[in-house]
Amino acid sequence: MSENKNSSKPAENSLISRKKFIGQAAAASAGIMIVPRHVLGGTGYKAPSDRLNIASVGIGGMGRNNTRNLSELGENIYALCDVDHGYSGPVFMDYPGAKKYVDFRQMIDNEPEIDAVVVSTPDNTHGAIGIYAMQAGKHVYVEKPLTRTIYEARRMAQVARETGVKTQMGNQGHAREGTHKIVDWIRQGAIGEVTKVDTWTNRPMGYWPQGGTLQHPSEIPSVPGTLNWDLWIGPSPFRHYHPAYAPFRWRGWWDFGAGALGDMGAHIIDQPFWALDLGQPDKIQASSTPFNEAAFPKGSTVHYEFPAKNGRPPVRLTWYDGGLLPPRPDNIEEGRQLGSSGGGMIFYGTDGTLMADVYGDNPRFIPESDINRIGEPDRTIPESPGIHAEWVNAIKNGGEASSNFEYAAALTEMMLVGNVAVKFSDRHQKLEYDAENMRFTNLDDANEWLNRRKNEFRPGWKEIIG
Repeated sequence: MSENKNSSKPAENSLISRKKFIGQAAAASAGIMIVPRHVLGGTGYKAPSDRLNIASVGIGGMGRNNTRNLSELGENIYALCDVDHGYSGPVFMDYPGAKKYVDFRQMIDNEPEIDAVVVSTPDNTHGAIGIYAMQAGKHVYVEKPLTRTIYEARRMAQVARETGVKTQMGNQGHAREGTHKIVDWIRQGAIGEVTKVDTWTNRPMGYWPQGGTLQHPSEIPSVPGTLNWDLWIGPSPFRHYHPAYAPFRWRGWWDFGAGALGDMGAHIIDQPFWALDLGQPDKIQASSTPFNEAAFPKGSTVHYEFPAKNGRPPVRLTWYDGGLLPPRPDNIEEGRQLGSSGGGMIFYGTDGTLMADVYGDNPRFIPESDINRIGEPDRTIPESPGIHAEWVNAIKNGGEASSNFEYAAALTEMMLVGNVAVKFSDRHQKLEYDAENMRFTNLDDANEWLNRRKNEFRPGWKEIIG
């Protein structure tokens, strides 16, 4: 519910005029600006009509970073929304002039001046909040993974197309120079035809608990007075409040998070997904340490098989998490580290081997001396101003951000279909995936995990998600 609402709303004509200005800034700014900017302020000054009114939902943790980054770009932090005002209290103090809300629906309904919404909540509410905001005509930025389920990812892309708003997922490495170099090297054939990719992360080790011994708590402690637990649960099956879930430990539970693959795949699988135009796999098989109905395993390996596409050969991509590592390449220098401490990626081509760290940072060859033979790529991808600035520029000037929901939904689907394979890894079966029809053709039980038939969204939430 709202803690600070306007009792009166701006005149409709004023609002429409302002939004028209922002949406048509590239074409119309010279004609609409009446007072010269240098009269209003010095270098770097932004007139109020140039600034987006940003609403941020889920402002603890990564939400605080996202809000700060947009504020530093000069945008106006107009409203803040969080279900736990105790956990997020310091962020409310950072922006004392912002409207304060608990329920994102009331915020969006009651504040027509909002231009764009940032969603940094746990994975299970990404889809509902993003869809609700887009259908209200708001531009939307959502932290990775885009959603917790494949069904929601497809809905996010669909609603983005239908509404025409500007969207972006927060996989920051997508906008970094290292990722751009990887894409250019691979597409320009620097290491020949790539048929194998290894990707890995150390998570969840040292970050959050999961594994076969983790069970839903039986005790029912009191809900903190600052927390709206029903809103935190969102569309997921109801569980009584427990600090085992919130504020941060939700990621390892099937009900709320997407595990290590959902968390870090957007930073480590993104680069091969983009560079090789992978699309969706047609076969997936996983193995893992023990797990149960409550929590993801401590470690898993997922093998993806992608068919030949647009002239490239079939590709086999393998994901490792929980501290599991891929085999060391035959030609790697003795003592040389694979990737970075948090994970990495290795591309195996017919003419060379390329390795990089998490986020696509620090791409280099194996052996490293191959840079002398191969050289730098021709740079074809425009330098990015950053993941947040891309989104802002798309809103103001047109075009699309590079990790918009069309792209992000496909990447998220590819990641999450691996989680389904993990869920059925005890069957020791290679799942055959028909992405066009969003179904597994050889295991009906697995299809329940692709859409809303498993753990049906709770009333009030399934109506939002659609």
